Order: sequence, then C-alpha cells, then structure tokens
Amino acid sequence: MKESESQPLAISRNGRVPQNALARSSMMTQAPGTSEDSINIWEMARRRWWVIAGVGLISMTYFVTSSLKQQPEYVGQFRLLVEPVNNVNAELSNINSSSNNSGSELDYDTQIQVLRSPGLLNRSVEELRPFYPNLTYGALVQGLTITQLQGTKIIQVQYQSGNSTEVPAVLEQISEDYLAYSLNERQTNLRQGLQFVETQLTSAQERVDELQRRLQFFREDNRFLDPDSKAAQVVSQTEQLTQQQLALDQQLKQARAELSRLQDETGAIATLNNSPTYQQIVSQLRQLETEMVLERTRFQDESLTMRVLREKQANLISLLSDEARRTIGGRAAEISNQIQILEVQRQAIADTQSALNEQFQQIPGLSRQYTDLQRELQIATESLNRFLTVQETLQVEAAQKEIPWQLVEPPPEFAASVGASTSRSLTIGTVASLALGVGAAFLLEKLDKTFHTADALSRKFKLPILAIIPLQYELLGVEYRIKSRRKKKFWRQIKTRFKLIQKSISGNLPFLSEPDDYDVFEFEEAFKLLRTNLQMMQTKQSERSVQTVMITSAQAGDGKSTVAWYLAQTAASMGQRVLLVDADLRRSQLQTRLELLEAKGLSEFFSLNLSLSEVIQQPLSESSLHVLPSGEAAPNPIQILASTKMHTLTNKLKNTFDLVIYDAPPLNGLADTLQLASYIDNVLLVVRLNKTDKIAAEKALESLSNTQAHLLGLVANGL
Repeated sequence: MKESESQPLAISRNGRVPQNALARSSMMTQAPGTSEDSINIWEMARRRWWVIAGVGLISMTYFVTSSLKQQPEYVGQFRLLVEPVNNVNAELSNINSSSNNSGSELDYDTQIQVLRSPGLLNRSVEELRPFYPNLTYGALVQGLTITQLQGTKIIQVQYQSGNSTEVPAVLEQISEDYLAYSLNERQTNLRQGLQFVETQLTSAQERVDELQRRLQFFREDNRFLDPDSKAAQVVSQTEQLTQQQLALDQQLKQARAELSRLQDETGAIATLNNSPTYQQIVSQLRQLETEMVLERTRFQDESLTMRVLREKQANLISLLSDEARRTIGGRAAEISNQIQILEVQRQAIADTQSALNEQFQQIPGLSRQYTDLQRELQIATESLNRFLTVQETLQVEAAQKEIPWQLVEPPPEFAASVGASTSRSLTIGTVASLALGVGAAFLLEKLDKTFHTADALSRKFKLPILAIIPLQYELLGVEYRIKSRRKKKFWRQIKTRFKLIQKSISGNLPFLSEPDDYDVFEFEEAFKLLRTNLQMMQTKQSERSVQTVMITSAQAGDGKSTVAWYLAQTAASMGQRVLLVDADLRRSQLQTRLELLEAKGLSEFFSLNLSLSEVIQQPLSESSLHVLPSGEAAPNPIQILASTKMHTLTNKLKNTFDLVIYDAPPLNGLADTLQLASYIDNVLLVVRLNKTDKIAAEKALESLSNTQAHLLGLVANGL
C-alpha cells in the first residue's frame, strides 16, 4: 500500500469476514509437480495479456492482408544428372597425387552459382525476349531455384512465375543452354588439360633424365654400382686383412723370441750346433787333439812335430772362434731382417685397414644419397608414366562429342499451379503472431525489475510470506482510485454476465452475490492472518518470543507504515496491549497520517528528557493500542538510535507492553534501521508488489543478514 498520501488511516473497521479469505496461506510454496518456469510463464501471460493481444493483433492483421494480396503462381522443373565436370578433373587431380583416387567430387555450391550467373543466363534471356518482352535477368533469377538433391549427383532446376506459358518456355531454353554449357565446358577442360599435361610431360622427362645422369656420375665417382655390394666387399677385405695381421703378429712374436734366445749361451750353442761349418771345424779340432795325444807319446813337447801340431790347434781354435762369431752374428742379422720385414708388412696391413674403415664409414652417407636418388628417380618415373597415361586418355576423350550432362527429368509441357493457400498462410500467421506477442511479453518481463506475485517473491528469496496485503483503493490517491474502481467494475460486469450465461445453460444453479465491502474484509483478514502467524511463531519458537517487531522496507513507498499501523490495530483488537513506535526520525509517515503533527514524541523524549507517559498517546480510547510518535525531525537520528538510552528504552518497552511494533525507516541508503535492528528481536520486511525493485530488496536482505535481528519473513503488499 502506498504510504505517501496525506489521507488519515482508518481507525477501525467492522463487518463480515469472507470465507475464501481464510484460505490464504502464509507460507507461499510451490504446488507439487508444477515447475517454476511454467508458473512464471502463466503469471507473465496474465500480466502481459494486453501486450500479447496487441502485438498478436497487429501481426495477424499484417499476415491476413498479405494472404489476401497473394496472386496465383505457376511452377515447373527439370532435373540434370551431373557428373564431376568431366572426368578430366579426376585425372588431373591424380597427376600429382600418390593415391589412386578414381574421381573428384564436384563443388555443387560453386556450380550452382555458375548456373545462376549473368554470363550463362543472359543468353537464355536474349532467346526468350522476343516472346516475353518483360523478361529480364533479375526477374529470371528471382523465380529460378537451383538445388542439389541430397545424397545424389542430380541438380534440380525450378522456375516459378505468374505467367503459365512462360514457365515451360523458360525451362526448355535453360535446359538447352545448360547442356550446351556442359559440352563446351567439357571440351574446354579437355583442351586445357592436354596443354597442362604436355607442359608437365616435358618437365617430367627432363627431370627423369637429370636424375639418371646424377645417378650415373654418383656411381662413377664412388666406383660401385650398389652401396650394399660395396659394403660387403669392404667387410670381406677387412676380414682378410685381420687374418693376415694375426698371422704376422704370430711370426713377429716367434722371431723376437728366437732373437732373444740367440743372445743367451744356450741359444748360441743351439745355433752353433745347427751350423755345419762350425761342427766341421770342431770335428777337425777333435781329430787334431787326438793326434796330439798320440804324438806326445813319441815326441817331446818341444819337438818340431809337437810344435807344428800346436800351431794347427791354435789355428783351428781361432778359426772356430771366428766361425762361431760369424754364425751367431749372421743368424741374428737374419732374424732382425725378418722382424723388420714383418713390421713393415704389419704397418701396411694397418694402413690398409684404416683406409677400409674410412670407406666403410662413408658408405652409410653414400647409401643414403644413392637411396634418395633412386627414390627421386622412381617418383619422377611414376609421374612421367602417369602423364603419359593421362595424355593418352585425354586424347581419346577429346575425340568424343557426347554431352556429359544428362536430363533425367525433362521440362514439363505445362506449368503446375501453386495458388495461394489462404488457410496455410493464416495458420502460419496465427502461430507467428502468437510467437511475436509472447516474445514481446517476455522482453517486457525481462526489462521489469519488480515482483508481481507473492509466489515469485517466495521463490526468489526462499523466505516465508507471512501475509499478502490486498490493494485498498481508499488508501490511494483520488485519480488512481477512480481508475482502479472503473477497471474493477468492468471486470465484475464481465464476470456477472459469464455467470448468467452459465446459469441459463446449466439451469437455476444458486450462487452467492459478493458483498460490496468484499475488499475491506479481505484487507482486514490479511492482517489477522499476519498476527496469527506471529503468534504461531512465538509458540513454535519459545526461545525467541515475538514481543518486539521492527517493520521496515527496502525503499520508500512500499507500505511499511500502513502495515505497521494495521498490524498494531489488529493485535490490539485481539486483546493485546500494543505499542506502535514511530522510529522514522527523518520523514515520519504515521505522525502525518494520524494527524499527530503537534504531538511530542521520540525526539523530545531524548532531547527534553521527558517521561514515557508524556510522549505515549492512546488514539483510540476504547482500544489497548498506544502510539509513540517520532516527534520533530531530528538533526542526527543515528546518534539517538545508537545511544545507550535507546537500548534501555527498547528493553523497558518490551517489559511494559505485550507487543511493541517499530515503524523503521527504509533500509537502503540509511543506517538508522540497521542500528535499531541491534536492539530489536524480530524484523518484518515489507515488499510492495509491482513497485519494489528486486535489486533493492536483495540489498536490504543482505544488510539485515549482517545484524543480530531475526528476520521472521516477508509481507507482500499491494496485491
């Protein structure tokens, strides 16, 4: 309910309570099996029915007008079996490819654009213009539809026009031009293919010759035909040299051992024993010694014979010594020469092995070069062979004159009528109009930042809705009240007529007429339900008694003061001693609307140190409802609300009255309410349907979550 109006609030209301008011539940929950999206759509449709109806009506008018203006049309078609724009493309695509593809796929999108091009269709237009002067390229293209049948190589050409004789003539001419185009395109592609193949054939032949020359020079430079055979030869020679080197090492070892033995006495004796000359001299010396022994028996040592024999003995000994030296020296020289020869041979074998190793190390690189040359030569040869094959194939195909494209469905003799389908157009228009209307409603709903139903409010914040306060026109402005009453009277007349029709159809079924003051009782019952819910919370939550309640809102104009006043009045009528505290020290609504402008209140209680009896008033003498006005606007309200005296006052009021209700300022933009919430046990947040901004409500709840006050729930105001 709007609280900015200057009308005084009603002090009391009496009357009957309608039965359906009791059916309102304080906990707005979603019905089982009903999705939140479907509820939102239904609510949106109920609120935005005028948008859906308006946009739908405008759209439907357009579609109906368009349907009535439609003229009859005539259509015909023919179909072409299209091979890939000749097999030449397939052959040419395989020339530089290593795969064996049998053909290439035609680019149908490009081909269709070519068939629709001015260069091709202008010839058809020129042929048809003597018979159809109004036919132009633009008109022809506008009625021409060329598509590929899905999954086939067939192109369908369809032409639509308002002239029934024009359709078959155009299709006949276009089919002839398309077939002529395909033949000309085929011959052109064949000629271009032959030129390309001949050019590539020369290059391929030169490439093959060049690779063969390089392979020949490679073999001549490296003196082999095949790297593998050369490697086997090098390995064989290396093995032979290794065997020879082992034999030489054995001989060299024996010669060095023999030379070493020759230098010893034992070796020298063995050498002399093997010398014939030395043994012959030894034999002569032994014979001479035997002869000297025999002659010594006959002659004196000083005799001539003995002297001669001794001279012979000395000569033989000297000769034996010379022979020994000659024999041993000669054998040593012979062995030394043999050792030198063996070492020279061994060095020669080592040099040869080193050369072979170098050759063997070069063989992998040479083998790679040889393999690369062979591979390049093989590729070039295969390419040359393909060019030769394609050249022969193209020469054969160039000699043929058959048309590559084929008509699988010729143009019709008569065009088929495709007159305007009014029913189909109206059906499409109806569906489209409904879709546009719903879309416009969804757009407005997306731009709307307010809550429209208590269900939406409950789903958004997951908090209980303790009461739904219906809209009370007497509390609104005069102009808005008149408009609302007119609207309400109109819908009541519609409802009454509907019931009369229902009664005439089904018989004399009794129904109760609604009392004129139905809204008044529904309004009062909402506050009774709110107070009952608060009492139930006090019963279920004994640890948190609902003795003090602060009522606030997210922003001004949400109806918090109205809710606070009528809740206090309802609680007092139920036998409780109630105090309503106007805690809005900046812009009081209660004090103005209850006409207590001159009364002293909360501000004077703190500034003038007045007693509670001096500031608390009892506007209804027969009611237990008491009011503590705000008094004059305080220059610094937050200082008053944050004082220790305010805390003491809240405790004293809580112990004095059964229920203390604080009408607090709006939450957003002010710190007064948050400061007051630190003393108050419970908080009720009033949300004005169709007015309170969603973001403002979210910020208000976030602010309350940082305080110690217990948020009992929400009050949906202004249904």
